[in-house]
Amino acid sequence: MGAILSEPVVGPVAWSGREIKPDDSWVYRLSDADVRELESAIVASRAARPVVELIACADFPLPALARKLGQVGAALEGGRGLFWMRGFPVERWSEDDAARALWGIGTHLGSAIPQNARGDLVGHVRYEGLELSDPHARGYQTRAAQSLHVDRCDVVGLLCMKKAKSGGLSRVVSSTRVYNEMLARCPWHLGILYSPFAIDMRGEEDPGEPPVYYRPVFSYFDGRLSCGANRTYIRSGQERVGRPLNAAQAEALDAFYAICEEHTLSMDLEPGDLQFLNSYVTLHDRTEYVDYPEPERVRHMLRLWLATPNRRPLAPDFGTYDFAARRVVGIRA
Repeated sequence: MGAILSEPVVGPVAWSGREIKPDDSWVYRLSDADVRELESAIVASRAARPVVELIACADFPLPALARKLGQVGAALEGGRGLFWMRGFPVERWSEDDAARALWGIGTHLGSAIPQNARGDLVGHVRYEGLELSDPHARGYQTRAAQSLHVDRCDVVGLLCMKKAKSGGLSRVVSSTRVYNEMLARCPWHLGILYSPFAIDMRGEEDPGEPPVYYRPVFSYFDGRLSCGANRTYIRSGQERVGRPLNAAQAEALDAFYAICEEHTLSMDLEPGDLQFLNSYVTLHDRTEYVDYPEPERVRHMLRLWLATPNRRPLAPDFGTYDFAARRVVGIRA
């Protein structure tokens, strides 16, 4: 375990949902000119690269919008850690067009990385007939409510294609604000949250590999505070290695998540909304949802996991699983 940060983090990264909800500085609505530029880039990329996942930044020229994306990247790493872009005309785009737009924008922010053992680079988040009771199911494959968590990437992008009939509300919280609150109200829990927990691989590990990897909830390294919380996978991960959460660990996680609920921001993503989140300073989840009965109307999101060039330095003990390398990066217990 490295150093423990004993002072609150100041700045826009430590936001609360009730404070920033009225503020639209983290929201950008595409102009007609932006949309025309995107559609021109979609056409250009199709001519250059028939396969979406082969599109490079040079294949997706955005002369004007690229400047805005530079600001988005800076805000994700050095600002609040979230950004909301609205107005993508997905109702008139094909799924391939929408995937090209998401991927192309991603090339201006970083490089896509695999999201699962299947190697998906453009993820399709929709019900796959699975339930969380399945030890090999991940939350996005179900309709169940999720626990606030981080994704295993620097930045996650989520483009709404279709909304659910009901539910499916996106929720985001600043893990930095939660840290500040814990430091002021229950600092005795933080030492536990700086220690590594077993994170369940949900059956996506290679044969013969451990069923978990290890990472702390909080890590302070080179002057930056990062968070790696996922209560659902922590609970099942600790059970899989035969070390269920003890009373002190459970109490610390309960305190963490209780404070999360006080500061969560709810976002009702509409078709054409694109949400970007920095995984080290925000947690996110989704409420339970009900789909329309027609297959063509089911809730559908396109997801991108990005490795970004301006990523903060991470401690060696801030372990994660790299699906591209097929190995754990960081410590193993």
